[in-house]
Amino acid sequence: MRVRALVITSALAGVTIAGLVGAGTASAATPFVIPDAGAAGLELSPGETQSLSSGPIPALVDRYVPSSSVSVGVRPDSKLPQDEDYVFGGLGDVIGEAANRPGGSVDVLVDSGGLVVLQQW
Repeated sequence: MRVRALVITSALAGVTIAGLVGAGTASAATPFVIPDAGAAGLELSPGETQSLSSGPIPALVDRYVPSSSVSVGVRPDSKLPQDEDYVFGGLGDVIGEAANRPGGSVDVLVDSGGLVVLQQW
């Protein structure tokens, strides 16, 4: 799956979407709204990121959401294969890499372009 890469220092970092997280894992997630960007989402904790990584949501998004509607921001030291514009891997790979880092997490948001997932560690 080819996914547009975003710069990790984007103003949208720190934001995730509640709809991607199961009801049990969203309890401590921190919601954000960025009115100027028309974006809203949640910042997940490392534990919530691990739960998201091990659940079915990433595979469902890969299967049913058009890749043109999904963007990711990976850390500069990410081991995922990539070029200047694309990360070559599924959403589960992006989330899983963050979940496997000490203190790693993801931020997920929805904006007018679709779904955005940002790695943090």
